[in-house]
Amino acid sequence: MTPNSGFVIWQLSGLVLLGFWVYALFDCVKSDFYGQNQKLIWMMPVLFAPVIGTFLYISMSKGSKKERNFQPIFNRDNSHKS
Repeated sequence: MTPNSGFVIWQLSGLVLLGFWVYALFDCVKSDFYGQNQKLIWMMPVLFAPVIGTFLYISMSKGSKKERNFQPIFNRDNSHKS
């Protein structure tokens, strides 16, 4: 191991943590929660305690989020066809 390899490992782990943090932040913003203040309650630890809050959100928030329903619209008005 070269002397700089520890620094590279440190940077890569920071980059992985940043990726998890961005994922948790965007997922929290996009999700619908059962409780009225659940989004705010989850955003606070993710923003103010990024390391612990991110992994708490990823591991524990599934039970408080509503299920996303995918309902595409297949019967569009196609009156503009020639």
